Amino acid sequence: MSVQPADIRRHMDRVLGDEARLLTELQLILSREAAIVRGDDPTAIENIGGARQSCIDALMQLDLERTAACRMLPFGEGRDGFERLLSWCDSGRSLRSRWQANLLSARRCKDLNDSNGAVVALKLNHVQKLLAMLRGGAAAPAYGRQGRRVEGFAPRELGQA
Repeated sequence: MSVQPADIRRHMDRVLGDEARLLTELQLILSREAAIVRGDDPTAIENIGGARQSCIDALMQLDLERTAACRMLPFGEGRDGFERLLSWCDSGRSLRSRWQANLLSARRCKDLNDSNGAVVALKLNHVQKLLAMLRGGAAAPAYGRQGRRVEGFAPRELGQA
């Protein structure tokens, strides 16, 4: 029994549909996360990762299915392998259109995630500087008009009883 293009097409139709649904869900999760990371609720920040990780795990599973189909036939791995598989099983190019739409959606998710990560990094950096000041450690570097580092500021003990 040989694998027929129509069978693979149906399988890839399901994979791409599930992927589109998960990417939409991930975008919503990341948008909600954006509001949370900009706020000051530590409990909410601690609780935001679970739904995102579940969605990413499911997307990774779909990617494994796609990779397995490409290897089984054998079209190779990665994006080029999947493009060859689509050329073989999708003469109407409708799956290719869905694949391109999913790639755009994944790019939006990456951009949202990067933005959220930048906000978290800024907040973490701010907290680390405050902790260093409270502990009497080195203050943040100061720079003069020529952009050179200015030395000589003595650390002060803050926040002690």
